[in-house]
Amino acid sequence: MRLKNILLATAMASAILVSGAAVAKKGISQKGIVKHPSQLKFEDSSLYFADADTHRVALADGNVAYVVEDHKFPLVRISITSPIGEFILSQETSVTGRMAMTMLRDGGTQDLAPDALDERLDFLATSIGFGSNSVSSSASLDTLSNNLDESLDLMFDMITEARMDGERLQINKDKALEGMRRRNDDTRTIEPRVWAEIIRGEDFYTNRMATETEVNAVDADAMRDYVAKVFGSGQLLIAVSGAVDKASVVEKLNKQLARLPKMSVQRQIPDDLMPQAPGLYGVNKDDVTQTRVTIGHPGVKRSNPDFYAIQVMNDILGGGGFTSRITKRVRSDEGLAYSAGSRYTAGRNFNGQFRAYFQSKNPSVAQATAIVLEEIARIQNEPVSPKELKTAQESQVTFLADLYASPQSKANRFVTDDLNEEAADYWKNYEAKIRAVSIADVQRVAKKYLNKDELRILLVGKLSEAEAGDGKHGTLAEITGLTMQKVALKDPLTLEPLE
Repeated sequence: MRLKNILLATAMASAILVSGAAVAKKGISQKGIVKHPSQLKFEDSSLYFADADTHRVALADGNVAYVVEDHKFPLVRISITSPIGEFILSQETSVTGRMAMTMLRDGGTQDLAPDALDERLDFLATSIGFGSNSVSSSASLDTLSNNLDESLDLMFDMITEARMDGERLQINKDKALEGMRRRNDDTRTIEPRVWAEIIRGEDFYTNRMATETEVNAVDADAMRDYVAKVFGSGQLLIAVSGAVDKASVVEKLNKQLARLPKMSVQRQIPDDLMPQAPGLYGVNKDDVTQTRVTIGHPGVKRSNPDFYAIQVMNDILGGGGFTSRITKRVRSDEGLAYSAGSRYTAGRNFNGQFRAYFQSKNPSVAQATAIVLEEIARIQNEPVSPKELKTAQESQVTFLADLYASPQSKANRFVTDDLNEEAADYWKNYEAKIRAVSIADVQRVAKKYLNKDELRILLVGKLSEAEAGDGKHGTLAEITGLTMQKVALKDPLTLEPLE
């Protein structure tokens, strides 16, 4: 019986295939199915831009919430964003912020030991997390709508009544130290760290790293003090999405926010960049067969009027993936690297950076470097093609369709724009400004904002082989005209320079 069914199914499948092939041969589509993707037709569509003001709610004490109701599923997501981050910490206490956020989740509350808190959250199917970076901090909650009240209580208990359990604290210190011991193991972690020091200055606050002594010195009081400053009421932005009633959830939030201390610090983010001088820098790692290379210089702020033209220009140069020039030449044409490209970031609080990058076999580093420098010069000296311009413009606006793809992304977008003080019509005008960029604009900003004399070139790998080249395309010194400055790795636990 089973064999009979198999034979019958096979016969039916064959008949369908033959029938389909015959129909296709005659050029006839089945139920509107076209013969080739190029024949597909789509209805005209327009981008949707949500109005933040219709979802904005002024909470008590100056806090703000953006509430996006969605009752398709019995889920609620709440995130609290603070404009205060690790910029308020000193070099000696830089690890306090990250450790405090870890301990808010792991360290229990006044009424619940860590294990008991974990069990309760599991029972409620609730996820709560905390995070802190250089410019902001956050708390997040994911739960079932029926469990929202208790879950909110627990999240604010964790913030205002943190136990900072000593045993959990020691476990997290040990984890941090173990991670620190591996700081110099991989070029993937060395390269971005050293580049950040070159492009912003070794002492800039975003480059602070903790020592073993500083990790061991973190205590509960220091972490509670940081949490009180970060989550001070009066400055918080809250994104709410899911199965909630706006009036009801606002009442719940105001009740919980009343438990927080008042705002006690201002958002004054340092902007005193002190980049190292242009030149060729190298970190030696004799045990690798490939070298990571970064070529770049300080960039601009987001407020720069040429921001849109710079983004289009960089998309053509190296930011557009397989369609960009650096990627095509270094990766596709010459086969010198698996990953190659460029970024031109525009900072909000301080200048961003231009950064071209690749990873290549040690002997081919010089050749790949020459190609990157050639492409920088070419985009400055020759107009790009109309096709390149159009491709880059399309690439730069595709993300707009996903700005408000879900209730959660919509609420989070409102909060992010509020935090960044984005103009109300920023996203509505974004596409028009990108499409207004001309071929002449691309060449103009390439000449103005790509500066060969300001380039810093960093190599992390086996320098002797990378500098020597492959014997065919010249040495690194010949190609760049620069002498290598060796950068010593630092002891992973003390940060003292190693020989």
